[in-house]
Amino acid sequence: MAQHGGFWFGADVDILFAGWPSGHGHFHFYMALVLVFMLSMCAQMYAMTPMTSPKMVPKSLIQHAALHCFRTFINFLVLLCVITFNLGVLITVLLGHVGGYVALTMYIHYHFPAPVADAPANDEKA
Repeated sequence: MAQHGGFWFGADVDILFAGWPSGHGHFHFYMALVLVFMLSMCAQMYAMTPMTSPKMVPKSLIQHAALHCFRTFINFLVLLCVITFNLGVLITVLLGHVGGYVALTMYIHYHFPAPVADAPANDEKA
């Protein structure tokens, strides 16, 4: 695979692993883009969910550390996808982040609607 000096379009790119999907055809490239989209969507959703502070018991601390490790790993994989400098991969990552934001925002607004305040009573003095 040739090294490129800047952003470029093309299906001959290595994403995450050496030799994949480069040289395996366009189907593998598009499946790799779907994987990149899902990774960036998950990264955005994990970034939007709050990390609560753990209780000071070993089981809770281990669970908290494991979740933080998983979030960092997903973000690292998205970073590795972006540094291919392929515009198709970059656009896919951006669309994945937007899709994750929209999906989680719509889920939150649908399942946890904000309470509507009652209109203030009109107190006119006669």
